[in-house]
Amino acid sequence: MKAHEPGVGRSSADVRTDPLTGATSLVVPRWDVAKAANPAAVPLEMPPGSTPCPFCPEQMADPSTRAGEETARAGGDGGTRAWSAMSLRNRWPNTTDPDAAEVVLLTDAHDRHLLDLPLDDAEVAVALLGERAEAQRWRGLHPLVFVNHGLNAGSSQPHPHGQVLGLQVRDPLAVREVPALAPGRCVLCAPVRDGALVAQLDGVAIAMPVAPTVDYEQVVVLDEHETWDPRAVARGIGVALRALWSVTGPVAYNLLFHLDGHVHVHVAPRAARHSGYELAGIGTCYVDPDEATERLARAARAETDATRSDAA
Repeated sequence: MKAHEPGVGRSSADVRTDPLTGATSLVVPRWDVAKAANPAAVPLEMPPGSTPCPFCPEQMADPSTRAGEETARAGGDGGTRAWSAMSLRNRWPNTTDPDAAEVVLLTDAHDRHLLDLPLDDAEVAVALLGERAEAQRWRGLHPLVFVNHGLNAGSSQPHPHGQVLGLQVRDPLAVREVPALAPGRCVLCAPVRDGALVAQLDGVAIAMPVAPTVDYEQVVVLDEHETWDPRAVARGIGVALRALWSVTGPVAYNLLFHLDGHVHVHVAPRAARHSGYELAGIGTCYVDPDEATERLARAARAETDATRSDAA
């Protein structure tokens, strides 16, 4: 067998810099020699949590078992369903101020999350995340809003939830984005570049970043600068996650909400462990972003077409 010669049968690596985040990513070239499946890839593997679940409604109603002090609740029907989303002070605050760490339960249903919630419920959950972020802002703190779903995404409870943290400093990624979101030259106000659009929905777009830090990363972007539309954001997140799972199967993910300037949400799958590049600040993609966009767009179209058919 002839030895593989460097530069033969493969394209050169593509190093990209993202105009929004400033992130540097390496798109790994395709080799003509088959590579074994990535042994680090893992399924969702939600942790078992406690039994019974401290975040389920029947436990939340019992002061002796509830997970933390309630700060806000939303949704519900005033009868059998007392709430559909709830914010609690985190028992294990990871901030300098214990009152600045909140857990937001996204649903009263233990086995559902933003991927498969009805749009009305997803809107309530997203709106509550925004309300709690604003509450921390009124306290003079910088809100950090995120959702971690699945073991690889850092979740310690299987019940769908997010977190709102009030920090004394703004998160570094948001700081790096400030120049790119300046009024009059906001990169998110420009039309989505050719080949990067996953889906265009009512009031919101889903796109592939210029320099994704992981395979199948997406960004959900409101159409209008300096607007806040929880329903459109919830719709975009739902389509983005359903497209992701359609392509990859069940995978853990993080959502990072940036609510200042031009509202957008980073959707980052957590399918594999870090390799070392990340420590140096370099993301690595093994699926060509253009190909990833095509796969996600097909899945999003199939889902939205099916929704229209059901409505008809």
